[in-house]
This record gives sequence, C-alpha cells and structure tokens, in this order.
Amino acid sequence: MGTKGAQIVELNVAELIADLNRAYADEWLAAYAYNYMGQVVTGRPAAMHLADLLKDTAKDELEHQDELAKRIAQLGGKPIADISKLVEASNAGYPAPPADEKDFGAIVKTVIEAERAAIEVYNKLAQKTHGKDPITYNLMVHILAEEVEHETEFEMLIS
Repeated sequence: MGTKGAQIVELNVAELIADLNRAYADEWLAAYAYNYMGQVVTGRPAAMHLADLLKDTAKDELEHQDELAKRIAQLGGKPIADISKLVEASNAGYPAPPADEKDFGAIVKTVIEAERAAIEVYNKLAQKTHGKDPITYNLMVHILAEEVEHETEFEMLIS
C-alpha cells in the first residue's frame, strides 16, 4: 500500500484484511452455489427466470470478490489462495443448494438466507470503516447496496 494510503487507514490493517478475506470467501462460495443452482433448477415454468436471476447474481458475486481482492492487495494483504480453505475462512459457510433441484422455494430460501448474511457482514464492515478508512467504507457501501438489491429480487419471487 502507498505511504499516504496507509496513513489514512485508522484501523488495525491486519484485522481489516482478515475481515475482507472472510467476505472474499463468502463471495466465492455464493458465486459457485448460485451458478450451480442456476444450471440445475427445473420444474416450474418460472424456473427459467430463477435460473437467469441466479446466474446474473453469481456474476455480481464474482465482481464483489474481485473488488475485495483488489482492496486486500491495496492494503498489503493477499486474498485467500487455497480454494479448499474458502469454507473455513468464510463468515457464513457454503450456501448449500437443496438436494431437490425442483424445490423452487428451497432454492430461493437458500439464496435469501445467504444474501441476508452478506448484508449483515457488509453493514458491520461499513460501520467499522466509517470515518476510519474511506476507501474500504465506499466499497462496503457499494457491495451492501447490491446485496440488498439481491435480497429484494429473490424475496419478490416468493411474495
């Protein structure tokens, strides 16, 4: 991280990098799970719409992990390199798809729960970085807004 960039961060940088790495792991896991569910969901006429929404959301989650990786590197850290460590390192674990790919409601419930967990993570990180690290704070607010949007989109499917 640049000298002046380091000076403006008024937090324990190692702790912040660990927090961001946990969020990074969450995003990889969500992207994989959502993409997988989008590939296998069947059963209802609305399944095609759900599949498209899941795949689009998976792309957003990949964008988030990329943004997090860049911030981790800016702070002088490294994103998690060992894929086998993602579940262990994550905040929420793997949002496991339901066994029945025709269980539209269970798929949507799984995604809503994962989005709610992400909202909590990014809200806490936004609060933690507010006034102490403007770069990370702005990133957390950006990702938080997208996670809230995801939650809303999936809730609309079951309302």
